[in-house]
Amino acid sequence: MHTFSSERGAVRAVSIASRRALWAGLGLAAASLVVGLAGQEGATGRPPQAPQPAFGDPVNIYASNAYAPAREDGEIHPSHVRGQVWLMTGEPGGSNVVVQLGDQGVLVVDTGTKAMAPKLLAEIQRLAQEHGGEHKEIRKVVNTNGRLDHIGGNETIAKAGSEITGWNDGILPGGERAAPFVSPGAEVLAHENVLRRLTAGGTDEFRGLEPTDAESFEIDNQRFNGEAVQIYHPHNANTDGQLVVLFRGSDVIAAGDVVDMNTYPIIDVKAGGTIDGELVALNKVIAMAAPGPLAEGGTVIIPGHGRACDQADVALYRNMLTIIRNTVQYYKNQGKTLQQVLDLKPSEGYDQSWGGATSGSWTTRDFITAVYETLPAKGPVFFSMKTVTSVPSGKQF
Repeated sequence: MHTFSSERGAVRAVSIASRRALWAGLGLAAASLVVGLAGQEGATGRPPQAPQPAFGDPVNIYASNAYAPAREDGEIHPSHVRGQVWLMTGEPGGSNVVVQLGDQGVLVVDTGTKAMAPKLLAEIQRLAQEHGGEHKEIRKVVNTNGRLDHIGGNETIAKAGSEITGWNDGILPGGERAAPFVSPGAEVLAHENVLRRLTAGGTDEFRGLEPTDAESFEIDNQRFNGEAVQIYHPHNANTDGQLVVLFRGSDVIAAGDVVDMNTYPIIDVKAGGTIDGELVALNKVIAMAAPGPLAEGGTVIIPGHGRACDQADVALYRNMLTIIRNTVQYYKNQGKTLQQVLDLKPSEGYDQSWGGATSGSWTTRDFITAVYETLPAKGPVFFSMKTVTSVPSGKQF
């Protein structure tokens, strides 16, 4: 009995000593961690940041992540999206600029506002020097529409670039191919309706912002910087000159104002925009994208304004707009006036997230008015890709 008690006491003493050693070790580990973090903060001047998900990865929407919009602090902030594609944020109103880098040079999708153009150019040139291929020059600009927050920097960005207009067939003494024929100024591509509207007034208001290459197509497939690039023209979406750009290799879509993560889409009725055309365009963007695991991530979609998103985000955006459109059409079929429909607040359930503005350049009232004006007096209540109705009120050319 005495031996047993002694053994039990010894065991208890060892147990107590072990626990004390364990707590002491944990205390030392915690102290070391604090010192390490403090040293890291002191070395960088800022506290350590948790790893952030890459573009295209599933994300925690409640945490800061790569899909969050950059702050508007008067500076341009570049972010690598995927492959050869970069996103430039910081423009007023969250307007996005997309840049593709490669051996042929730089391709720019939209040029932001005129006021931010010098800073945007400086960041593009820095990116080209640090991450570009053999040629660093800006070769091509694509305008997704003719709104001033998308074409405002055209003159500044294009003048800083150059365009290859042909190739010299001669061979140099060393066996190398002669230099190509280059003209000053990058090519600026847009739909022909953008050029028509910019020049329709007969004034110099938009001089320098016009595209140098105005095309009329539904789908244009080309290759730039070794990557297949598809440009799609949805008819009568936000405007009748809207373009959507797909970078196939990088798996990135520059959707322009077809997608707006800040507000209801700006449907410019005077420029040929319609709600049904907008829904057709959204369905096309969804079809162009491919989801990641569990329908999260996958193809990165860069909207005209706001944070980057994925196919699921755009599908939810499409569903919301479809519900509002169907509701307005239902009321219009009953013979209700625009004011009566406005009083019924058909978008009230979504205003807190997507609208609610009562003043500014684009309000909820403006959006509902555009929806009402571009739907027929009597039409199908439920939107269908097979029965698209279009009542464009813009100037006809």
